[in-house]
Amino acid sequence: MNKLQKTPTPLFCKRLTMIVATIFLAAITATIIQYSKLPTSIPVLQSFNSGDAQFGPKIAIFYLPFVALMIFLMLHYLEIKAGYPVPRKNKEMQSHVQRQNAIMTFCLIKNAILLYFTYSLWNDLAMALGRERILQQWHAYLFLFILFLIFVWGILRGVLLGRNEKLKKS
Repeated sequence: MNKLQKTPTPLFCKRLTMIVATIFLAAITATIIQYSKLPTSIPVLQSFNSGDAQFGPKIAIFYLPFVALMIFLMLHYLEIKAGYPVPRKNKEMQSHVQRQNAIMTFCLIKNAILLYFTYSLWNDLAMALGRERILQQWHAYLFLFILFLIFVWGILRGVLLGRNEKLKKS
């Protein structure tokens, strides 16, 4: 592939994004359907160690999905921009496989974040309706660990791909 052409998003990323977006929209739809059943004051800030830390108006159930959507859109924009070749000072332009690695990394990060926020929305909805907490403390740690692994994987793979490109040229 020509280095000056945009690197297309892999089919895996497109399908993963569609699946995760569908799950997110299902959670939003369920929240809208259940909205009239919510009490006027719902738990909005929860502690993993104790009970509900703070209460707020029931419209607050949509704060977290809004933040999730904004983060998702920002990362989606960065994923798209990662596919374009960018001339860099004193460095060679990234290769097709390096740009594809960046696309995959952004794709995995944005979908992991949206899935976690969706899971958190389900938890908030369950708590607001008086059900048991779904989201446990270890889930948050697991999410952060998975996000860390995705970052490390993307960085290490990018470095290795850069070295392989240099070896091929010499």
